[in-house]
Amino acid sequence: MKNKKIIIKFLMVFGILIVAALAGTIRWHALTTLNVDYDEDDYLRAAQQYTTIIRAGDWDALKETNYRSEHPPLAKIVFGISLLPLPEKTLIADRPTSAGPNQYLPRDLLRNARITSAIFGTLTAALVALVDPVGGFFLAIHAFTTKYVSQVMLEALPAFTSILSAFFYIQWKKRRRKEFAWLIASGLFLGLTAASKYIYCVVGIAIIIDWMIVAIQSKEIKKTIIPLLGWGLFSIVVFFAANPYFWADPFGRIKETLVYYSSYSTTATEVTSAGYPFWQPLVYLFSTPKSWQPNAILVAVDPLITLFAILGFKSQLKKQSLYSIWVLVALVFLFIYPVKWAQYVVILTAPLCIMAGEGFKNTILIPILNWLSQIRITKSNSIAVVRYDTKKALPWLIPGIIVFVLFTILPLIFEVGVSLTDFNSISIKDGFEGGIFREVWGAFTGKIQSVDTEFPFREKMVSFIGTSAYPIVLRSVTDNGILFFNLFWTVASVGLQTMLGLLAALLLKQKKVFMKKGWEILFILPWAIPEMIGALMWVNVFQPETGWLSLGVSQYGTSFPFSFLNGWQNSSSMQMLVLLIAGVWYGFPFMMLAASAGLKLLPKEVYDAAAIDGANGIKVFRWITWPMLVPLLVPAVIIRSIFAFNQFYLFQVFPTGQLTLAGLSYNLFNPSGFFINGQFAISAVINVITVVILVIFVVILNKWSNASEGVTYA
Repeated sequence: MKNKKIIIKFLMVFGILIVAALAGTIRWHALTTLNVDYDEDDYLRAAQQYTTIIRAGDWDALKETNYRSEHPPLAKIVFGISLLPLPEKTLIADRPTSAGPNQYLPRDLLRNARITSAIFGTLTAALVALVDPVGGFFLAIHAFTTKYVSQVMLEALPAFTSILSAFFYIQWKKRRRKEFAWLIASGLFLGLTAASKYIYCVVGIAIIIDWMIVAIQSKEIKKTIIPLLGWGLFSIVVFFAANPYFWADPFGRIKETLVYYSSYSTTATEVTSAGYPFWQPLVYLFSTPKSWQPNAILVAVDPLITLFAILGFKSQLKKQSLYSIWVLVALVFLFIYPVKWAQYVVILTAPLCIMAGEGFKNTILIPILNWLSQIRITKSNSIAVVRYDTKKALPWLIPGIIVFVLFTILPLIFEVGVSLTDFNSISIKDGFEGGIFREVWGAFTGKIQSVDTEFPFREKMVSFIGTSAYPIVLRSVTDNGILFFNLFWTVASVGLQTMLGLLAALLLKQKKVFMKKGWEILFILPWAIPEMIGALMWVNVFQPETGWLSLGVSQYGTSFPFSFLNGWQNSSSMQMLVLLIAGVWYGFPFMMLAASAGLKLLPKEVYDAAAIDGANGIKVFRWITWPMLVPLLVPAVIIRSIFAFNQFYLFQVFPTGQLTLAGLSYNLFNPSGFFINGQFAISAVINVITVVILVIFVVILNKWSNASEGVTYA
């Protein structure tokens, strides 16, 4: 037993060292190859000022120095310390925040400051590996984190201190909140986090929420107040102690900071002109900076990490709730805060990667181990029974199998074959005369080698290019936000359709509803209208300048209903709202029918028993209706999700310029129009990627909902 513990500890230490080495290697490559970014000149100038102060020993100057005073000075002081071994250089010029990156910064100063950031970034990945080795691995390779902790930015130090604050709080909680040294350490690092960059204090809010949840569950709220206040006050003391700029005039300079943030977030040209929607942080989490500087980012799998984090959210919430709460609090803050710069996502990437590690283990590692275990214990007689049952059912399955192969499998195989070539509108004659089969079959038999060709494809003869187009297309649709928008649209529209459809079904189920059949027919009408016609109807309503809404507002002013939507085309968030109105209107009738059919199948005896027990309507819905209805609704949700993910006409006719994978595939496929059109192979790549995404979505949704177990699981 003792030897086993020693082996486990050795493997843990070895795993942490591997993660640290990986993180350090990736960050070293990034810091030596990344171009100078926005704000790096500002923080390097601030570092020079602190270097001069430290060399001169003029400690009183610390109280009056804080270039870019909207941020506290600690991280800038640390950068200043990193410049001490270097010769003093001319102070970098003061430039406005709207100025572009200064590409003429002294390279030795830049290098030392970046190395300092990278060291803290590497330590953060190692600390996360101590919590979860897989999570540490994910943080080591996370592209956005790598970029912003390998530059002269303020992210690396507070990212490190914030995870330390959470780590020590969890250690205190594990010890039943008795050993207060852990709590003191948590408060210390929370104060240092605040003294480095304010927004990283979301970890403190997450800790408070988790703290109160534990107190409520254990019914020890009164006992919790004093330690909580002590922890918070100690953090504030540490914040002021590490923030010499506040010593001279604490309240005045805090006010100065708050006024700056308020003004900057609402009036700064670079903020207002960006036009980012409130969900922009999610776009970053589902994309990578690889396309910005492809040579500097070695690994770019951020969307996959985010997907694993979503899959691990529920499990992590049960296992160690703080990390899931931290991610939620950070996302709410990023949604609300008007400034949507990409570096802000680093406030949540550490807990996100811990959740991703949990998701990877639950969805990949554990199922593989269970599958291998089941293979070993499979009995021969069970195999015989399965074969016997299959032989009996085969005559009944053959007709369906033939239709499925002819109309699903063969077209899909053909699509995959096309995606491995450079088939385009110029080579259409050769392609349909056997060129596609010639190239694909020749490649698989080893007679033909793949060729390198540039996009757009314009060769007259079809050539085999292998899978080279897949990573390019996938990176393109990921980095430009199309894939995220597709996923976001599917979740938002289908979620609202399900809520509205279920609400309508519950209302129509009530007794004494006047004209129940009439309401049902009225609600079904949107679904009966072809999508193209429905989309054109909504375009007539929302068309800028000539639509019904615009004309009504111009005639009657702001008293016209829904006048707040006028000018929707000028805001990304309002564009989404208008699209959701049209999409939900079109899709909710199907969900209403599914919910109505499901409600009729629920056993009345359960409701009678609930009535006898005195359960009110909310409890009946929460504990009876909803659990039994979910497995019946899931097939309808899957169907609507597939339609929403592939929604085409709405985005094609609405004047938003927003593209989905379906729209992009069509625009590339369409032989007429621009020079880039007629790219049949690229269109096929997009279609194959779409099919894979939908298959994964269906599997995940089916697993989450336990729909395969039917109503009995509830």
